[in-house]
This record gives sequence, C-alpha cells and structure tokens, in this order.
Amino acid sequence: MQKAVLTIILAMITTFAIAQKKEHKIVFDLSSGDTAIQSIVLRQLSNTFKAAPNSILEVVCHGQAINMLVKNKMVFEDRINELKSKGRVDFKVCANSMKRYNIDKSELSPIAEIVPVAILELSEKQMDSWSYIKAGY
Repeated sequence: MQKAVLTIILAMITTFAIAQKKEHKIVFDLSSGDTAIQSIVLRQLSNTFKAAPNSILEVVCHGQAINMLVKNKMVFEDRINELKSKGRVDFKVCANSMKRYNIDKSELSPIAEIVPVAILELSEKQMDSWSYIKAGY
C-alpha cells in the first residue's frame, strides 16, 4: 500500500516538473469589453505562469477589448505591466478595431503591439501550433 502511494506521489511530482519545463504556446482571443472577463483572462495568464513558467502567451484584443490597452481607459494597467515584466506575454491590438473605434496608436499603452487583422493573427498562431483559447463568451 505504501509503495502504491509513493508511486502516485512520485508521478504527481514528475508531472508537475514536466509541466513547468514544457514551453506552452497559448494565444487568447479577447473581444469583450467586459472588465470582469478581462480580469479573468489576466488571472488565467498569471496562473499559467505559476504552473508553467516557460510558457509563451499572447492576448489578441479586438472589438471592445481594445480598450483594455487604451491609456486613459486601462482598468488593469498595473496587472498588465506586472505580467509583462514577469513572463513572456504579448498584448496585441487589432488595427481594424482601432479604426472602427477611432483609436490612434498614440492612445495605446506602450505594451500594446498592433496587428493588422486580429483574426489573421489568431489563425497564424494556430497554424504555428499555438493552443487557442476563446476568452469570455
């Protein structure tokens, strides 16, 4: 019985160690302007880095979600800056959404990177074997 328990514990430790070393590549599709959903995404990023510190993450903001990275509208600026400083995470903003909502690049946080079309960015990541997560509803 003790041998079985020891084997289970060893397997759990090994699994955790492998998850920490594996380089996960995950792209989050965020289109919601709902700050509750944005907060959940930021928590998911943080939790991912805790469990798998070698992860490479990207959040593609389009639609109303671009406000998450507009300087005078940023609700989570401190959390975003903290995540950016701790791990490999990029925050992308769709140029088409910027045009739609009349947002100039000078209005964006310096952390934000502009991509021409959010859907193509998401598609390219998936073609490059990134895991896709649709944020929100």
